[in-house]
Amino acid sequence: MRILYVAAFLAVCMATVSFCTSPAFALDKIKLYVEGEAGGSFANLKTSGWNTAGPHANTGEKRDKSAVAGVRLGAQLLDFLRADIGYTYRGCMGFTTNSYPDFYYRTHIDNTNTVMLSLFLEPVHIKKFTPYIGVGVGSTWMKGYTNDTVVEGRRSQMNFAWQGETGIQYGLTDRITLKLGYRYIDMGKLKINLSQISTGASAGSLKSDLTASEIIFGARYSF
Repeated sequence: MRILYVAAFLAVCMATVSFCTSPAFALDKIKLYVEGEAGGSFANLKTSGWNTAGPHANTGEKRDKSAVAGVRLGAQLLDFLRADIGYTYRGCMGFTTNSYPDFYYRTHIDNTNTVMLSLFLEPVHIKKFTPYIGVGVGSTWMKGYTNDTVVEGRRSQMNFAWQGETGIQYGLTDRITLKLGYRYIDMGKLKINLSQISTGASAGSLKSDLTASEIIFGARYSF
């Protein structure tokens, strides 16, 4: 899935570059913009790996929510196409998943930070309303800690990340645009090496896939 997503993103990038270098494209029509956004992130953590202190396979899936905020810098390339680079911050999240019987991992993900390059299509304009769809690829930095009272571990890691989003925009003025959107993001897998609390001996690893569905409100100013 991730490979297909990246391939589709690269295909759109190549088509955009090809068009933007054609005689039909007017450089002086590009409009730069800055955008701020905020909302809620509803995250899902799915675990795997092996706890050798059990021994037992790590299983489980849990949800949590946090605030999300970000800023984007971009350019309106055409009436129906824009591109930007954005930074997004997500607050701390906590998840409880299965260790071996009667033991549970308490996993905390601290302050994920994502940088994403995105392309957006705006296929139609209906008076002041414009729907949009977008895709993006980038990276997420996250820090995690887990403990089941027998084993523990912590890890900071940078992952490949990708996202897809859609929503509706409203042109408040010629320069100010408001938006309401939905975003799905895959922030990759965090692998935490485990060690026994009492002895410090190696005890396998906890692997966690982190994804999120997000509701976003935003405001954009075009120069």
